[in-house]
Amino acid sequence: MKNKKLVISAPIDADGNDVTTWALPEGAIARLGRGGVRDMAFSPDGQCFVVASEIGLWLHELPTLSPITLWDTERGMTDSITFSPDNSRIVTHTFAEDIKIWDIERGVCIIRIDDHGTSDISKPVFSQDGQRIAAISFSSHGKIYVWCPHTGKQLSETEIQYSYDIHPYQFSPDARLLVGKKSKRNSDPESLIIWHVETGERISCLTEYPNEMENLRFSPDGKHLAASSLDGAIWVWDIKKERLVTTYTDYNSDAQIFPHYASEDKLIAAVVSDHKVEVWNIKQNEKIDEFEHRGNSRRRTCFSKDGTQLAVASPSEIKIWTKSNNSDTHTVLTLHGHIPTMDTLVFSDDEKTLAAGFWRDNVLLWDLPSRRSYRPHSEKLPGTYHNVYRSPDGKIVSINVYGKNLNVSEVGKSEPIAEIIRPEKGLGRAKAFAPTGHRIASADQDDNIHIWEQTPIVNNKMEGERWKKLITLINDKEFFDGLRHSSTGLAFSPDGKRLASISRSRDCKACLWDVDAGKQIAELSLTSPTNYDKDAGIAFSPNGDIIAGGKSGEITLWDATDGKTLMTLPQPEGNHRPITLCFLPCGKYFLSGSWWQKGLQKVPIHLWEVATGKDIVTFWGHTSDVQCFAFSQDNTLLASGGHDGVIYLWDLKPYL
Repeated sequence: MKNKKLVISAPIDADGNDVTTWALPEGAIARLGRGGVRDMAFSPDGQCFVVASEIGLWLHELPTLSPITLWDTERGMTDSITFSPDNSRIVTHTFAEDIKIWDIERGVCIIRIDDHGTSDISKPVFSQDGQRIAAISFSSHGKIYVWCPHTGKQLSETEIQYSYDIHPYQFSPDARLLVGKKSKRNSDPESLIIWHVETGERISCLTEYPNEMENLRFSPDGKHLAASSLDGAIWVWDIKKERLVTTYTDYNSDAQIFPHYASEDKLIAAVVSDHKVEVWNIKQNEKIDEFEHRGNSRRRTCFSKDGTQLAVASPSEIKIWTKSNNSDTHTVLTLHGHIPTMDTLVFSDDEKTLAAGFWRDNVLLWDLPSRRSYRPHSEKLPGTYHNVYRSPDGKIVSINVYGKNLNVSEVGKSEPIAEIIRPEKGLGRAKAFAPTGHRIASADQDDNIHIWEQTPIVNNKMEGERWKKLITLINDKEFFDGLRHSSTGLAFSPDGKRLASISRSRDCKACLWDVDAGKQIAELSLTSPTNYDKDAGIAFSPNGDIIAGGKSGEITLWDATDGKTLMTLPQPEGNHRPITLCFLPCGKYFLSGSWWQKGLQKVPIHLWEVATGKDIVTFWGHTSDVQCFAFSQDNTLLASGGHDGVIYLWDLKPYL
């Protein structure tokens, strides 16, 4: 068997257009990343591949995977996509928005359907004849809705019995049947039920099934049902006879299995484990192919209708497997750009490279002149919650978790600089790296703050012995009221001698610490939040004289010497969660990035003047929480990273 691997990494379309400038928000000069993956689909004719992302809908030409267009960017957060059988339309559902039907040839939304105000509506699906669209809403007493895709008119609304706690679920290809596993509740037994969509009548009940079941699939004729179980098996039922037909076992129990009917008699499956995908012909017990992928605990996959193509989404790439006409040859293409949430950003010394540290993936680098991304040389397998910083000597440093330890690594080097054993209570995501490069701080699950220090090499000891525990700062247990996993925000002063902390606890306590003495200098005064909100952030100014703290409804500036309040900035409408904070290198301005709140189309970034507290300009671009900032040294270029899997580059020159 031969597997030809191709890589699609250029940020341009087939005509040479720069996709990093498509549909940019006002004030932005480029977009790095294409948004986290929420859903994927192949067109029935095999000519197009679509990705529903956090920022909108990306259409790609097959087989080249060249991007064609970007739709639905008004809100982004496109949850699901389904093609019509004739390839002319796409139906989408957007988080907290309506259902939309798109005309593919014209590239416009032609119909909006009221989704009854719910964000937990299921994926809308076309019937095989293209004459109906169906979906189920769980927050509306388990109602099944059917609409006409040509007019958007509702054709039926049916409430089904036992509608609560249905998972997983699946519509039949003709959209006339719905199957769902009903969880046990009160005296009702657990069962696998099939309902008629238009009448709500229960037409079948399957009593023999696995406890931990997922990925239900109907056969094209609607006569059989397949599902995978978490113990590495595939179950197949005859719906009319209400019985289990067969069980296929012996697959990897650590993998997720995604069954798919390529035809009435051909059942195939993708067996997706960490870093490997296997494609199987189930009935013939034949492994068709296998290929590597980056691995992810939140795996997303989709087959083409005929089963000749498979897409597997990992944290920062999508693998597209294609079965060639020659059965011994298959191709695997890689689509880059759909990146996960990032926690930190940092520019290289020459400002030609931007590094990002991610959730659930390794560090990614961008060459800014070309706007192309690439992986560091000699990278290890993905860790969790990477944080990147620039050391005083210009190196980009990553602090990340591998197994039970906290690793300090120079990006691009295969071996860590230091491997720090985590404390008994574990560590949260929040970490801080002193600008001097000699101290690291991280809070445990009880909000105690652990600080490690880099000590000089003595007697030619190995570099791995440089970092040693300096001190643990114990927080007030009574104050924190037993709240765990509160992810304290941390920030070192420029000289690394002071540490500011703000807890995402019930009363949002902020403190200033003397690191060398291991004592609290001051409690930083905060107005008690009107509503319980765990979100909070904190930052030091470049010269170390001011601390900024953000929480629900306000930003506070304190004197970094004695902790006295200098200014409190009530937040404007739509910016009630100004959690991500960072001062510009000049110290005259600072940025606040909000977290998403209900009702927002986009999330705001505010530029504030430190001396006056004036709100200078607001940028609206990210569709979800703003996670981090990085600045050029001349203060003119801002990079903002979001939970939406996108980095925006903003030009600040007009506002300074």
